[in-house]
Order: sequence, then structure tokens, then C-alpha cells
Amino acid sequence: MNLRSRLRQLMLDFAATPPWKTSDGPLLSPAPLLREAPPSAPSSGGLPLDEELTRQCRQRLEELQMPGAAKLIAVVWNPRMRSTAGYAKYPAWRIELNPRLHEFEGQIQRTMLHELAHLVAYHRAGNRRIAPHGTQWRSACAELGIADESARHDLPLPQRQVRRRHLYCCPQCHHVIARVRKFARNTACKPCCVKHSRGRYDGRFRLVLLEVDPNSPQGEQARAQLAELARQALEHAPEEARD
Repeated sequence: MNLRSRLRQLMLDFAATPPWKTSDGPLLSPAPLLREAPPSAPSSGGLPLDEELTRQCRQRLEELQMPGAAKLIAVVWNPRMRSTAGYAKYPAWRIELNPRLHEFEGQIQRTMLHELAHLVAYHRAGNRRIAPHGTQWRSACAELGIADESARHDLPLPQRQVRRRHLYCCPQCHHVIARVRKFARNTACKPCCVKHSRGRYDGRFRLVLLEVDPNSPQGEQARAQLAELARQALEHAPEEARD
């Protein structure tokens, strides 16, 4: 094959019809447009939703520049509640109210704002642990117009009888604490840590679990013995240590 024949094979004729069958449509179909997901609807947890109270909470959150939370908030009535006036569930952004609040004038609005302050405080705290009725909650109450709100209600609701089965004792001052549940992590006696360790956790004052039922005769006896030990320790302590 001479050079001319070789060059002819390399020539490309774009006007000629290709030997293969062409597609009737575009080779690549355009990607579908991404649609913005609709905002999540408030979750009632299967409980009756109060639309008016939900609207009021939504308005309050928008005034606090929290539009995302305003889309999630839901206020519901929980007929299973007995001694509790209200409950704030975070991060579900749901407020559960006791239906018996209808029997007490002005308590529905007060309890709703009380629980809304909890949600605002938890949201602002992020991953930090905060006290349920601490500084952050107080600040949220002030912003919601209930600066003088108390931590607990005094409504005549049925009181739940709680049995505190777990006794803890401080090895230093012999103070006894009764708990419904066991501590999830090592916990020290706060007065002793404040007095001897500048408020920092100190393993010397870690509370010791006593394996007795505080409601049993053995539990009463343990309380009496520990109280006597604490009295004797105070009597023999130096004068400067008694303050």
C-alpha cells in the first residue's frame, strides 16, 4: 500500500452518513431537577394536637429568631399525665400538657410557656449538659415574659408515691442520699467537694451505695447509724472545720 492510500484511510468525512444507526433522541437525558424537601410537619406522637396552642408557640419562636424550631413545635394533650402539669420533649420539639389544666384558670398558658422555655434552653445549649431549671432556663423564661416562673407547680394534682430504694452515703461527712435510680456515673458529695476541693470532683468523697432498702427496717436502722456517725464526727472535728 502506497502513502496516498494510507493517508486516504486517515481522512474523516463528517458529512458522510455513519454506518451505525443513530439514536432518535439525545444520547444523555438531562438530570431531573432536585426539588426542595418540604419542611417537616410537627410530630404529635399520636396524641391530640392543639392547633391554637401550637400556633402561639410557633409565633413565640419566630419572635426569638428561631424559624426552624417554629416549623417543628407541637403542643399536645396527654391524658396519661397525673401528677405532672406539663412535659417538654427535646429534640422532638413537643410539649405535652395535662388535660386537668383546664380546671385551673390561667395555668394552660403558664405551663405551656414554662415547657417552651425548656425547649429553647436545651436548643441553645447544644451538646452541653445544663440544669433543667438553671440559668439558661431562667433566661428563656424572661424572654418569654415569665421571668418570675417557679421551677415546680403547686397545683392540687394527684401526687405520685415514689419509692427511693437506693441509699448513698458520703464517706467523709456520712450524709445519706436516697435515690429512685442508681447514679449512672461516679458522683461525689457536693458539700464536701465545695469545702475541700474548691467545687471540683474529688474521688475521696465519692458516694458509696448501700445495699439496703431505705423503706425497710434495715434501711431505717442504717439511716440512724449513719446519722449517729455524722454527729460524732462533728463533735470531734476542730472548731474551724465546723463552719
